[in-house]
Amino acid sequence: MYYHNLSQKFNKVVESNFNNQALRFEKNEITYGVLNQKSKSYAELLFNLGFKKGDVLCIVNRKKYEAYGMMIACLKSGIAYVNLDEDNPLIRTKKIIDRCVPKGIFEDSNSSIFKIFCSENGILHLNTELAFTNESKPKPNNISSVDGNTIAYIMFTSGSTGEPKGVAVTHQNLLHFTEWIGKRYNITSEDNFANLSPMYFDNSVFDFYGALFNGASLSAIPKNKMANPKELVQFVDNMKCTIWFSVPSLLIFLINMKVLSNEVLQSIRVFTFGGEGFPKSNLKKLYDIYNKTANIINVYGPTEGTCICSSYDISENDFVDMTELPSLGIINPNFSYEINTSESVDGDVGELIIIGPNVAAGYYNLPDKTEKVFGTYQNGAHYLNRYYKTGDLVKELEGLLYFKGRKDNQIKHMGYRIELEEIENAMSTIPYVKESAVVYRRLNDSYGKIIAYIVSEFEDNVNEIKEELKNKIPHYMIPSKIKFLNILPKNANGKIDRKKLIEKN
Repeated sequence: MYYHNLSQKFNKVVESNFNNQALRFEKNEITYGVLNQKSKSYAELLFNLGFKKGDVLCIVNRKKYEAYGMMIACLKSGIAYVNLDEDNPLIRTKKIIDRCVPKGIFEDSNSSIFKIFCSENGILHLNTELAFTNESKPKPNNISSVDGNTIAYIMFTSGSTGEPKGVAVTHQNLLHFTEWIGKRYNITSEDNFANLSPMYFDNSVFDFYGALFNGASLSAIPKNKMANPKELVQFVDNMKCTIWFSVPSLLIFLINMKVLSNEVLQSIRVFTFGGEGFPKSNLKKLYDIYNKTANIINVYGPTEGTCICSSYDISENDFVDMTELPSLGIINPNFSYEINTSESVDGDVGELIIIGPNVAAGYYNLPDKTEKVFGTYQNGAHYLNRYYKTGDLVKELEGLLYFKGRKDNQIKHMGYRIELEEIENAMSTIPYVKESAVVYRRLNDSYGKIIAYIVSEFEDNVNEIKEELKNKIPHYMIPSKIKFLNILPKNANGKIDRKKLIEKN
């Protein structure tokens, strides 16, 4: 069936799954019928308060029933939502709000901080109490007026200048994306997604849209469970989740804490991961535990490509060569791509350019930055197709893509061009190195130091590690300093926080 907006698709899903669970929490469950009614009530509330198609609503999303309902209400109304991180420094939240210019901020509990913020900045403050007490006559909500190019959400990522960039993703982008998830993962109403990622993080798009727009259920994993590996695994087990999607760092953390085994997470039928490289030394451990009970899928995609644009099934063959990261796989349907090797020293490696209907609309209220990396082809092959320059360096081999580093993470050291990822990949092949991260500390305009941070089973073996690296990378890539930590610092998304590592020096 053809849909031209997400509301139409969600309504169809509700028809087929009215009494099935949509949201699962520790102590209660919400059916599709109840969730749909809540979203309708919230849509009426927004119209009563003067919201219209094209407006923006920020949501302080704590993974409660009301926040999920408000996200769907926005989709029904043609309002773009922005999920906020309540732990963000207020100054960064202010930058996000200044960029997206919301008409209101909704939160699923009553926070005095955001109430004060809204009052000081002339922004409507909405919460569950207001939603339940609003009794004015609802205005008509014309769903058909929401077309495929309407912005569904704005996802903020960090910017190189310190100003957050908001990626504007459309209904059309997400309709293609939800269809792909349904087919690629064979989603049915029996599936239950583990909503591990915070809702302001790109990976949550897979969970929310993959589940609720394919008739599956979504289990909200509380933030306090994420810090305790045993509690997290037990919670996912208790919820009987079938689909797991996270950054590799979270899985590596659970492996290193020795909480993964054949006795836990047996209901998971797919482990999928993305957002950063998964060193094969750790990936092999995950594979050995779960390859008989689950498919293990590596995915790749920038926020600007609607979360995911390629995928790859891990198999035994991937561990013949332990020196490379696993393949990014093949580009998803509804994408095309080019590899721009014009600036490459190695003719086979170049910047990946993704093309097609799943490329986002651009950066919200940032036309200059949008123009630098987004565009529309005028040639015959891709005429009028949108493209995005990812900044990711890739190589294609036998039809598969392989990640080779970042265009903007290249340093020049001792006259040589170096990708820091190459050093990290070499570190990951050393058996007793559990985790590693490499940063570049510039001491002056002409000189800097490569510093490696390692979580290892053994300390005080710096010379041994350097000897190992000499067999894997050129001498000019050998870190000048190697420091041992009990754990590498992670940001709220579960990725290694390199900024904190640099600050340690």
